[in-house]
Amino acid sequence: MSNFNANEQDQKKAESIRRQYISREDNKMEQLQKLDNKVKAPGKVIAGILGIIGALVMGAGMALVMVWGNMTMGLALSIPGLIVALLAIPIYALITASRKKKYAFEIMRLSDSLMHQ
Repeated sequence: MSNFNANEQDQKKAESIRRQYISREDNKMEQLQKLDNKVKAPGKVIAGILGIIGALVMGAGMALVMVWGNMTMGLALSIPGLIVALLAIPIYALITASRKKKYAFEIMRLSDSLMHQ
């Protein structure tokens, strides 16, 4: 068996590989960040989709008015599009609030264990 002295670069690489095999339970901060993302991500995605759809519909209605001079159809598209885009923020708040209730206990438990170490 040969004697191998790992240089600093090899030691860093070994530590990087080792971190991949550490149990997720050992890294409470990573768990806390993942739970926080679980709370916020669905609301952000749904609100983003609604905002984009609303803006596109409203833009189509505005194009009908300005380019083709069709005021009635343009307003019929623009107003619902505006409403959908404006509803994105309250929908985000509702989804996030319900998910906060769902994950509050676990997030508080993890954050308490991190703060009282």
